Amino acid sequence: MKKINIFLTALLSTVFVGCVNDTFDTPDVTKQCEDLTVTKTVQDIAALATTTVQSYNTVSSNTPDIIEAYVTSSDEGGNFYKNISFVSVDGTKGFTMPVNDYNLYSKYEPGRKVFIKMKDRYFYNNTTVSSLEIGNLYQRGAPLPDQVGRIEINEYQDVIKRSCVKVDETEILNTMTIPAALNNANLNKLIEFENVQFSDENVGKTYFDKANQIGGATNNTIIDNAGNTLVVRVSEFATFAAAKIPGFNGKVRGVLTKFGSGFQLMIRTLEDVKLTNTRIDYSPPIVGNANVFSATLNEPFTSYALNLANFPKYINDADFGSRYWQVKTFSSNKYIEMSSFAGSSNPGVPAKTFFMVPVDFTAANTMTFKEEMRFYRGEPNLKVYYIKSADYTAGSAVNRSKLVDITASFAITYPAVGASENVFNSAGTYNIPASLTGTGYFLFEYIGTSTSTTTTQIDDIVIN
Repeated sequence: MKKINIFLTALLSTVFVGCVNDTFDTPDVTKQCEDLTVTKTVQDIAALATTTVQSYNTVSSNTPDIIEAYVTSSDEGGNFYKNISFVSVDGTKGFTMPVNDYNLYSKYEPGRKVFIKMKDRYFYNNTTVSSLEIGNLYQRGAPLPDQVGRIEINEYQDVIKRSCVKVDETEILNTMTIPAALNNANLNKLIEFENVQFSDENVGKTYFDKANQIGGATNNTIIDNAGNTLVVRVSEFATFAAAKIPGFNGKVRGVLTKFGSGFQLMIRTLEDVKLTNTRIDYSPPIVGNANVFSATLNEPFTSYALNLANFPKYINDADFGSRYWQVKTFSSNKYIEMSSFAGSSNPGVPAKTFFMVPVDFTAANTMTFKEEMRFYRGEPNLKVYYIKSADYTAGSAVNRSKLVDITASFAITYPAVGASENVFNSAGTYNIPASLTGTGYFLFEYIGTSTSTTTTQIDDIVIN
């Protein structure tokens, strides 16, 4: 049980930095509260802290010092567990206190000023979460070092005293960009990010996804208009764990935390998610500037630069996810490649990406291409379609109901699971039916998931 307690404390521990203006303070006389005399600042405690647990009685000659801070977290939504995050009243230093009780928000809600009695407390800088922690002593036994543990249920209300002051949480809220926020100096600030949305792979799934969990929680991702991302971590015990992630754009706020080297945002309830604007396509179709509906084509990709994704004659559309077809080379041969692979120890990056070739269906007779599959994961991941110009405008979203699947007209080969093909194979020839007239596009779609990460390579697209 002790190991479980410490793990959850480390996972949810946070440090907070914010900005507060005491002129906005409003007295609260509706609940039990009191005012105490402050003798030290949070910064004073932080200056004494090291990575080794210390008794405050020892470093302060047993002085009954008191500090003050504002609450930033809330366990109302179940995403914080037996832990309270605070920020100093001047907004420059955050810290956490593990507490062995539930429904702490009913006593210590966000924006509530509290007084904390330091006598008999233990404190240190927890390097796992990069946070100052204050609480009781947890002795794990040699050779393991001591840690800060939870203040017990029968004593914490005498240690953390509610003041009669509560500010609106907007007074301790920081609006920041993702790049600006990802700094240890900002840990545990209550931060709001504007013009963000959840990644394509998260939309429509539940905040806690059983198929995508680490340590009993799901790491979802928000993304901004520059492609910067931040993990939004949701526990399986959150009251909103089964809620669907919306596919809109807007604001997301929460307490910024860190576990190991990874930053993560802890939303408290769904009130922290304000996504009401139209979703933005952060990976829009890359439309070439020389699209021509031609009856003939011979494309060996030899004229393009390595890693090119913008093809003058074609359209490269990351319909789902943010990965595009790119030019690659091996043994002096160039081709286009697409993959969801993200490293041997990481889940794949879900993707559905089209490579679109304009064609004059009336004048053309056949289409053929070569393919090579690498590191096959057991699920076919290449489909071929056509769509008429009447049903698609270059650069717009592809209406999938208008796609005609012609994959079965080809002989696409796959190696054994875990193996790779070492040569390009002809996929056979598609005979354009006489009834198919006008102009349009042939589409090569790569389909990848977190587990299906086969690398697909295409070469020598020929239309006659």
